[in-house]
Amino acid sequence: MKRSNRLVILVGVLLAVLAFVGIVVVLNQAGTGPGTADEPLTVTVLVASEDIAIGDPITPDLVEPKEVDPAAVVGTRLADVSQVGGRPSLFNVPAGSQVSQETIGLGPGIIDIAGQLQAGERAVGFQVDRVTGLDFLVKPGDRIDVVLSQRINVLQPTVDAAADPDAPPRFETIPGLEAAPTVKTVLQNRRVLYVSAQRLAPQAPIEGEETPAQPQAPIENVIIIFAGTDQDAEVLKFVQNDLSIIGDLTAVVRSAEDDEAPPVETTGITLDILVEQFGVPIPNIVEQLQEGEAP
Repeated sequence: MKRSNRLVILVGVLLAVLAFVGIVVVLNQAGTGPGTADEPLTVTVLVASEDIAIGDPITPDLVEPKEVDPAAVVGTRLADVSQVGGRPSLFNVPAGSQVSQETIGLGPGIIDIAGQLQAGERAVGFQVDRVTGLDFLVKPGDRIDVVLSQRINVLQPTVDAAADPDAPPRFETIPGLEAAPTVKTVLQNRRVLYVSAQRLAPQAPIEGEETPAQPQAPIENVIIIFAGTDQDAEVLKFVQNDLSIIGDLTAVVRSAEDDEAPPVETTGITLDILVEQFGVPIPNIVEQLQEGEAP
């Protein structure tokens, strides 16, 4: 009986030793795994390899990957250099600073309009519809011209004012020219900071899934904000003083290589310019009537 008790005690001691050894092994494995003090958990971000100015295309050679602590990530991170795609930078990025999705206009974060302005620039906005906004394909980083279309009343001196040079000048509208159209490019080479909505291509379904792409809700009009001047703001405010009127201003997208292009002199367009310079014919109604009255 004593030998049996001793055997039971010995087996129990051996089992306790084996359990202790197993616990030590498991703890040692957990202490050397990923995410511990020996090998801390990090994530990959992109940082600028040199200073990047506002509007400069961010190409893969201007960024490099870097491992950082997850708490040190700025904005919505980019993990691979192929994601920048040459998109223009919306901010000044010093060398060594992180390049995020917000830097190239892709992130869902808060838009910092003031941070995108260079010294002396002002953020100016105007409203466009589907046609004047290029089917809502304008995006942050684009460079645009703004074309103005207006209708004005053509005036002439009144008969009595023309007959008396000492009389105060008075004018009257010319019949048939109460709302003559006139068109002119008023602003050139402005950098787009923000667009309130865009017509984006529908997302393709994930491979292996049958979920169809969801159609985008229709857009009626959008706001385009660009970097301009106080003079630009005065021009656009005069034109769009009544915000219910949309269509007087048209956005024209320029080439991405036009950031340093000088202004282009344009004539503007009126009816007489169309006739004189572009050869647009005008029916001679007077001669046609006179021919019909001849015997």
